[in-house]
Amino acid sequence: LAAHQATMCIFLSITMLDKVVEELIAGGYEPDTPIAIVQRASWPEEKIVRATLATIGEEIADKGIDRTAMIVVSRCLAADYELSRLYAPEFSHMFREASK
Repeated sequence: LAAHQATMCIFLSITMLDKVVEELIAGGYEPDTPIAIVQRASWPEEKIVRATLATIGEEIADKGIDRTAMIVVSRCLAADYELSRLYAPEFSHMFREASK
């Protein structure tokens, strides 16, 4: 079982992804640690590539992602959970009445 590790968010390093992966593994992250590359989050042209440290190089090779992407490394990326319903139209709470 891998040791507990921080979630890492690394910006402006996509052009040196191989070096980032190498340093993360050297620092103790397992090669099977989940990683996501996110470009233009929340924009219409958003791109997200998910893989592991061991496979991200080949997964991202033909995606056209440039230097403005965020690298996110975390075991939480492999978690299975439901999104929050806090702002769902049918959810009421003390500050907002449901609209559906």
